[in-house]
Amino acid sequence: MNLLNGHTRSSVLKKNIIASIITKGISIATSFLMVPLTLNYVNKELYGIWLTLSSIILWLNFFDIGFTLGLKNKLAEALAVKDYTLGKKLVSTTYYMMIVIFIPLLIVIIGIIPFINWSSLLNVDPQYEGDIIKVLDLLTLFTALQMFLNVLSTVVSAYQKIAMSSIFTTLGQVLSLIFIFILTKTVPPSLITLAIAISIAPIIVLIFFSIYLYKGEFRNVSPSLRFVKRNMIGELFGMGIKFFIIQMQVLILYQSTNLIISHIAGPTNVTQYNIAYKYLSVATMVYNIILAPLWPAFTDAYTLKDYAWMRKIYRKMCYIYLCVLGSLIVLTIIAPFVYKIWVGDQVNVPATFTICIAIFLAVNSWDSLQVYMINGIGSIKLQTYIVIIGLVCHIPLALFLGNKVGAVGVVLSMTCINIIYTCVFTTQINKLLNKTAKGIWIE
Repeated sequence: MNLLNGHTRSSVLKKNIIASIITKGISIATSFLMVPLTLNYVNKELYGIWLTLSSIILWLNFFDIGFTLGLKNKLAEALAVKDYTLGKKLVSTTYYMMIVIFIPLLIVIIGIIPFINWSSLLNVDPQYEGDIIKVLDLLTLFTALQMFLNVLSTVVSAYQKIAMSSIFTTLGQVLSLIFIFILTKTVPPSLITLAIAISIAPIIVLIFFSIYLYKGEFRNVSPSLRFVKRNMIGELFGMGIKFFIIQMQVLILYQSTNLIISHIAGPTNVTQYNIAYKYLSVATMVYNIILAPLWPAFTDAYTLKDYAWMRKIYRKMCYIYLCVLGSLIVLTIIAPFVYKIWVGDQVNVPATFTICIAIFLAVNSWDSLQVYMINGIGSIKLQTYIVIIGLVCHIPLALFLGNKVGAVGVVLSMTCINIIYTCVFTTQINKLLNKTAKGIWIE
């Protein structure tokens, strides 16, 4: 089946998909190698602590108040009509807002970290308390810097060059892998050195590409203090605040998983969850690669009112989703054999974990298809209301189910909430594509 034939926009998508598949393949291979290598450097308890701490600090990614996602849509619209002056203003203003947001936030968070009883919160031995605080300080600093530099990835996406953005991530992972390998040969096991090795690699990559691309291919929209326009903050913030609400739901629903599991069942269960999730995510690899460029492509198509193209792509993506379901079933069946080869006896992943995560990924993958297209179109007001369900309900439901059935209850909570989302967003995208959406369905 030729998914994307015959249209200039489709040709761009095809190139992105092919390049991304190659890049993602390297990324997944690197990610898989990272697990046993890191487990050889630190034990499974320390690895579980690391996974939990890094997921906590990822919450910082959501405090850009949606500006980068607002930029993605607004810049894609500007590029569709070749208004590069507007694009330069949008990019410059977004970088400015990253500084305004993250410097005060960095100071506040680093000030708060020492006053939290982390060993109690994470259900770990108090001997790790000092290292945990140091690691969180480092992660906060590195993540804030990465958020500033990551505006480049949004610019790349708006240009419909998603494959280039995935190269940044992959190179960062490869560099991290090299750093960890060096650590295993030269430095005793340490959470602090692990944090530095993994966190500094993507920053090095983003600094290099920012200098290279803004002097070259993206010079038409390169950031400049002269083009910072405070009157454009409202324009970015108008759409950005909606995305911010959606991001907060993502934060609560997904990024809190490691923390809740650690609190309920300890860091070893966090390691089990992440190994199963990483393994089963292979089934969604190509699917997610195709989804990523659909967002800016749908912004371009909707701006130009090309509904026929959008309907055609949606139908074909439904067929690809069926392949994802088949892959998840196969991977679930062979999981015990793969775990044995991959991590050996270091970690035992229960079958219930694997099955529940597979079901969650099946539901979430269908939901993601609807959301990427809706976000590209920009009709996200309904989404900002519906995701309040996840904001309000997930943590209480996850704690309730977790205390009843263990760590797997956290995954069941995410699945239940995603089923609700899926029903609403499937209805919305069909209304949008058939031009029958009215009121909140199109706002």
